[in-house]
Amino acid sequence: MKHYLSLRMRVFMIFFGVVILIIGIFFVANRFFWGNTYIRENRNALLKTYEELAAMVADSGTTEEMLQDKVKSARLQNITFALEGNREWDFPTFTQRTVAPYEQEFLRERLMADFLIPNSEGVKILQETEDYTLQRVELASGDSYLEIYGYMPDASGNEKKFILSLPLHNIMLASKFSNRTFVWLSLILVIATALIVNFLTERITEPIYQLTEISKSMSHLDFSQRYTGDKHDEIGVLGNNMNEMSSQLERAFLQLQMANEKLQQDIKEKEEVDAMRKDFISNVSHELKTPIALIQGYAEGLKEIASDDPESAAYYCDVISDEADKMNRMVRKLTTLNQLEFGEDGLTIEPFDVMDMIRSLVRGSKKMQEEHHAKVTVDGPESMMVLGDAFKIEEVVNNYYSNAMNHLEDPYEIVFRLDDLGPNIRISVKNTGENIPEEELSKIWIKFHKVDKARTRAYGGSGIGLAIVKAIMDAHGHEFGVYNEPDGVVFWFELQKAPEEA
Repeated sequence: MKHYLSLRMRVFMIFFGVVILIIGIFFVANRFFWGNTYIRENRNALLKTYEELAAMVADSGTTEEMLQDKVKSARLQNITFALEGNREWDFPTFTQRTVAPYEQEFLRERLMADFLIPNSEGVKILQETEDYTLQRVELASGDSYLEIYGYMPDASGNEKKFILSLPLHNIMLASKFSNRTFVWLSLILVIATALIVNFLTERITEPIYQLTEISKSMSHLDFSQRYTGDKHDEIGVLGNNMNEMSSQLERAFLQLQMANEKLQQDIKEKEEVDAMRKDFISNVSHELKTPIALIQGYAEGLKEIASDDPESAAYYCDVISDEADKMNRMVRKLTTLNQLEFGEDGLTIEPFDVMDMIRSLVRGSKKMQEEHHAKVTVDGPESMMVLGDAFKIEEVVNNYYSNAMNHLEDPYEIVFRLDDLGPNIRISVKNTGENIPEEELSKIWIKFHKVDKARTRAYGGSGIGLAIVKAIMDAHGHEFGVYNEPDGVVFWFELQKAPEEA
């Protein structure tokens, strides 16, 4: 997986880097340039003061009070001035009144040193002219000064020694203090900047991170997340657009899913229809093959014995008629089932007495009961009015009854039972005999499906009767089913009770 710096980290690094760069520039300037700038400014101030004082000393109109004021003004700039008096190395009155005694002694010593021992150790000459020398002095004590010394002509034309001194010690101390203060302030500023930039980048990138998570969810087809920011800037507009796009994609995706599910269902139904068609053709072919073969065989035999053996000819005719009747019944059932499955045979819903229908069916089947040694009982009220298509419900009851007869075993009992379920009633038909395997219970409603093919063939079954039951009950919209009991099998269906007035 490719690693990359997050937008938040990049914005933080840019902001923080800019602050560090600015602090670094100020630090370098303070460390290497501002000290020299201070010295250059003081050097210019010192030269300017020298020019002003030289002009005043050379002017015959300058009084001692005027010089005194100028010296005091220079003193405010930390510049001390000494001018040779009447005696060599002595100072005039105005100088003595503006300079402290220890400063007078210092200036006298510096003036003597400059004239008697020029270019001594610790002295760096910065500028030299015919009238003065500008130099920087580093004393053994560690003190540093800017000095101008030389000869200054007075109004009489006499050359008098002078010295102007400006201490740099305070400036250097101020510079060092400034550097230390700047370092501490820089550290505080860096920490404060880190916290502020971290807070700001989090505020700036948090909605972008939210949009990133939304887009990531959308890439995994999850459109449930929404942008929740309340800003009205470009990010807010982007978030609202993302929400709109997510909603539209969600709707489109749901529609696509529904269309895909419908397509899958249609494909499945088509496959089922194709499979049913193939099964139908195969089953019909199989069901018709046997009677057609019998009819063909007995018809050929009938030709040979028609004149010689009238009794055999009659038997052959009976077999042909019986097989033709089976084929006719199967075709009728297929036609009925086809009409029911495709909704071509509509229901006629009306009240009718289902108990009367069952008892009539039992009374009309005495011969079949005797042939199967069946004991048929009806457990229910004398009358029960229900709503349904009487003709088709009779088909259901008849199919259940025929099925029970054909699978009847000792003790050869068939029981019709009615149970009251409130708004509905349940009709069940139980026969004693062998249970249906559990895995076959859900399959017996499929047309042409036979649990015991040999037995079904023996009584002439086609495997269509229960499929017709299913189609009729589905059309009525009522429940039906089958279950095993220890001594037999129970088939059932439900119908709605008819209103009292019916």
